[in-house]
Amino acid sequence: MVEAAASDDLDARRAALDAFTRQYTAPCVSWLRANGCGADQAEETTQNFLVEVVINRQLLSNARRVSGPLRALVLRALRNHATDLARRRSARDRHEAAAAAQQAAESESEHSYQPDLGFDADWARAQLEEAIARGCSRALALGKHSAWRAFELRVLHPAVHGRLEPEYDEVAREAGLIDAARAHVLVREMRMLVLSALDEVVSETAREPAEVEAEIAYIRECLGAMGR
Repeated sequence: MVEAAASDDLDARRAALDAFTRQYTAPCVSWLRANGCGADQAEETTQNFLVEVVINRQLLSNARRVSGPLRALVLRALRNHATDLARRRSARDRHEAAAAAQQAAESESEHSYQPDLGFDADWARAQLEEAIARGCSRALALGKHSAWRAFELRVLHPAVHGRLEPEYDEVAREAGLIDAARAHVLVREMRMLVLSALDEVVSETAREPAEVEAEIAYIRECLGAMGR
C-alpha cells in the first residue's frame, strides 16, 4: 500500500487509497467517537482527514520516510488533524471531543507514539476483515464454494456470534461435503488462505519481514484482548 501510493501508476495509487480507506476509516471514526465526537462529527472529521491529510498531504507517500508502523503514523496524524480543526473552528463550534483531541496531541511530542488501545483494536479488526474478504474472493474465484462455506460455519460464524464451534460432521452436512474428514481438511486450507492474505495485507504497510511478524503478533494480541 505504501509503495503503491508513491507509484507513478495512477491505478496503483487509487488502489492504495481504496485499501487505506477500507482499513483505516473505522478505526479513525471509532477513535474520534471515543474522544467525545458525535457520530456525524466523527464521520465528517474522518472524511476531512482523508482528503486533507491522506490525499492532499500525501500521508502514505511520506510514510516511507518515517520509521515505525503505519498505524502509529496514522493515529498521530489524526490527533494533529483533530487539533488543527479545533483551532480553526470558532469558540461556539468547539466541543469536548475537539478539546480532548487538542489536549492529547499537545501532550505528546511531534514524533512520539502513544498506543491507543481502542484505535489499535479497531485497526486490528479492520486488517483481519480485509484478509477475510481477500480470502473469500480468492476461494470463490477458484470455485471452492463448499470449502469457504465450511470455513464460515466452523470458524467465522462462531467467532462473530460468540457461539461454540460446530462439530465437523455438522459442518460437512451443511456445506454439502462427503464427510467430517473432508470438512476438516478444507477448513484448514481456507484458514491458511486467510492467514496468507493477512500476511499480504500487513506487508503492504510494513517494510521488513520482522516488522510483518511483529504487526501480525500485535493483531493477535489486540483481537485476543477484545475477546474476538
